[in-house]
Amino acid sequence: MKIFISYTHEDIDAAMRLYESLKSIPGIEPWIDKKNLLPGMRWKPAIRKAIRESRFFIALLSSRSVIKKGFFQKELNDALEILNEFPEDQVFFIPIRLEPCDLPSEKLRDIQFVDLFPNWEEGLAKVQQVIAEAKESPPKKEKVALSGYEYRCGIVDLDTGLTNIPQIAKRLNGIQHFFLFTCPKVSFVTDDAVRSIDGSTNLNIDSLPVDLYYSMQYLNSDFVICLTKYPIAFREGNLVKYNYFSRPSSIDERFMFISTHLLYEFTKQANCTFEKGLVYIMIGQLLVYFTNFGYHREMKECVMDFCENRLDMINGLKKMRICPDCLKGIENTNLKGAISAILADDLRV
Repeated sequence: MKIFISYTHEDIDAAMRLYESLKSIPGIEPWIDKKNLLPGMRWKPAIRKAIRESRFFIALLSSRSVIKKGFFQKELNDALEILNEFPEDQVFFIPIRLEPCDLPSEKLRDIQFVDLFPNWEEGLAKVQQVIAEAKESPPKKEKVALSGYEYRCGIVDLDTGLTNIPQIAKRLNGIQHFFLFTCPKVSFVTDDAVRSIDGSTNLNIDSLPVDLYYSMQYLNSDFVICLTKYPIAFREGNLVKYNYFSRPSSIDERFMFISTHLLYEFTKQANCTFEKGLVYIMIGQLLVYFTNFGYHREMKECVMDFCENRLDMINGLKKMRICPDCLKGIENTNLKGAISAILADDLRV
């Protein structure tokens, strides 16, 4: 049973003490960033994943944490969002006060909290009692098992009409076990976001409805790849940029928009399949999002080439590789193996 421990840096000593106490309980797997983050992986998506998969979310509250802005508050909001999936009589969110302090939100005030002061052991016993009761009654909220995969990646077809995306996802899942690719469905159209800019038709991702980001179906996705047949346009400061192959959402960084515009022509010139070309673009975005990787300006016929001239992608598509320097920089061996397996596969579906 996984239990997520959320805290601020100032309360690290109390967080580690609680971690060690919970770890000593048979069948309990406490999760805390200092101990459980995978090497070489970005901490934000790793933390979101851990919250989603946990049976309990423990928030350590103090006079310091309740007034502090930043990722601690984001963790609380993510956990409260997941709490909506549980029946009202089911415990998921456990606020724990380390000292006298006000609870940081109205919704938290409706949840029974535990005090670890003035007597730590008495407070810990109450937490253990909640955990013990949960062991006897499995959660009613259905959780989707990862079956050994580290991260879930949704592939959403916004408007391309591609019919073999489920087959691509199935193939990718069969050749590696780091990313689990799924195919969430969308229930809205993007017509209102299609714009003509300097004679070129683009999808202005800033004009997409916010329902795309807050739909409940995406709570089980760590990353969502949104495919469009149009080049991508977006606002950056006072400028509107357009004719881009890919761009993350400014609303929710988990969403990456990828254009298939000209991809058929490029893959034909590179003598590779369209499916391989699509996955080639996806791999670069996965590495950027889940690791501290970035694209390089030097053209190395590598998946991490930053192709300011879109035609430069053709050389990378011909090689279908990650260059030795980039491969050496992937610290997580399981991720390295997954990327290598995907690039080596012919992806015929």
